[in-house]
Amino acid sequence: MTRIMSSTRWMAAALCAMAPAIAFAQEAAPAAPAVKSVVVCKITNEIDPGMAVVVKRAIADAVKLKATAVIFRIDTPGGRVDSAVDIATAITSTPMRTIAYVEGMGAISAGALISFACDDIIMSPGSAIGAATPVIPTAEGLMPTGEKEVSFMRAKMRSLAESNGHSPDLAQAMVDKDIELRGFRGADGTYTIYTVGGTPASEDEPSRGATTPAPKSPIEDILRTITGETIPPEQPAPDQLTDAAPAIQHEPGTVVYADGSELIVQSGKLLTLTPSEAQKYGLIPAVVNGFEAALSHYDLRDAAMHLVEPNWAEVVFRFLTSPTIAGLLLMVGLASIYYEIKTAGFGLAGIVGAIALTLLFGAHFVLGLAETIDLVLVLAGIILILVEVFVIPGFGVAGAAGVLMLLVGTYLALVNFTLPEYSWQYDRLNDVMYSVLLAMIAFAAFVVATWKLLPRSPLYRAIVLNAAQETALGYTAPVQDAAQRVGLRGRATSMLRPVGRARFGEATVQVVTRGAFIPEGTDVEIIEVDGARVVVERTGGTH
Repeated sequence: MTRIMSSTRWMAAALCAMAPAIAFAQEAAPAAPAVKSVVVCKITNEIDPGMAVVVKRAIADAVKLKATAVIFRIDTPGGRVDSAVDIATAITSTPMRTIAYVEGMGAISAGALISFACDDIIMSPGSAIGAATPVIPTAEGLMPTGEKEVSFMRAKMRSLAESNGHSPDLAQAMVDKDIELRGFRGADGTYTIYTVGGTPASEDEPSRGATTPAPKSPIEDILRTITGETIPPEQPAPDQLTDAAPAIQHEPGTVVYADGSELIVQSGKLLTLTPSEAQKYGLIPAVVNGFEAALSHYDLRDAAMHLVEPNWAEVVFRFLTSPTIAGLLLMVGLASIYYEIKTAGFGLAGIVGAIALTLLFGAHFVLGLAETIDLVLVLAGIILILVEVFVIPGFGVAGAAGVLMLLVGTYLALVNFTLPEYSWQYDRLNDVMYSVLLAMIAFAAFVVATWKLLPRSPLYRAIVLNAAQETALGYTAPVQDAAQRVGLRGRATSMLRPVGRARFGEATVQVVTRGAFIPEGTDVEIIEVDGARVVVERTGGTH
């Protein structure tokens, strides 16, 4: 026993002596390398609110996965400016690295805006980036918008470029065709770019590139190096270079002026860059042939990939928010409300209408076009209208307030602004007006059909009581006074919808409920008599 205790003490002492060495070894051991993960999101076809939802979901997944980077594979001709701005805002707020891989036709118009929102841009052969001025559809085709929209886009592109280390001058030349870009190639092969001309800066765009001073000509640097003397004449300002005569054409697409500056894009043309031009002017680090090469360039080839694509729900919601489908859903909702008002109670029409309105406003809510307050206004308006119809007689404050809230809520739910300011907002408003006009025309056709065509159909005869109550068939009016008839009990001899027939003793009487539907064979009781109007309610089960 003594030997065992002694051995235990020696082992404890040895462990205490080895503890610092073990701790040091643990600290000195290199940590296991973290596994890289990349979220890949394709931005293809037209930019619309549905694409904005997909991008936001990709960013949310990247945050959840703690991804190393988010790569956007951009191949788009452009689309809605408001959706592109929404996507750019989401990208700039992303905590991890963002990379725009431009492929296919390239990043045109709104696609260029999204690309400049990323930390890095890289391009594949055959693609292009630029031509980001806003346009509007006309009878003659797509036409440029006014200076207000151009000023907004110019400032937005320049702001994104400055935030992410891209050339602001290249960015704004893609928007403003009045800007002429020139540059000087430095001794290290890099370009210093500046603007010549352009539209005067607006109040919301204080940092226009036209005010950027021109850099010193490399000719001066060479002469200064050889002679050791300072050249007395200063480099001309950009606005003094507009009349400089072009020198010889050194390579296709490049004009070198006598003062040593190179023409990048002349005034009157929008800037669109090929991959080689984008690399030459320092916008992209390299031209890569394929997505795998892009991953290798950023040392992400072995990273775990998480691909984000539109799911079935997002595809359906994008379909439901199209102007034509939205108009049809609105018509179904209005027609259902109309039918429910004309026929007391709540039946199949009400269920169909509720589904149609839920799809309409729910799809706009999911895609970010509608907010919670918009849906609350719509729901409150419908409730007030129903209260006015079924509870409060006549049409007063509740009904008027309900109609107003329904109209305002519908307007705000179908658009994402209060008053239109830019051309793309007017485009959105035109889509809404188209949807509403389509709904009104279809609703008018529905009303005409229900008044003119439906009464002649077999369906109408099946759901509406239109049989004549003749004395020969046993229909007689009760002879009791009103006070005596109240409280009589009988049985419904037809479906009460809410009008129908009921038998009290030997007399069959036309009766009406307070709105409830009562099946045939149900025990009823007279609760009110007003002239020939006999009101009943259910008192028992169905026989």
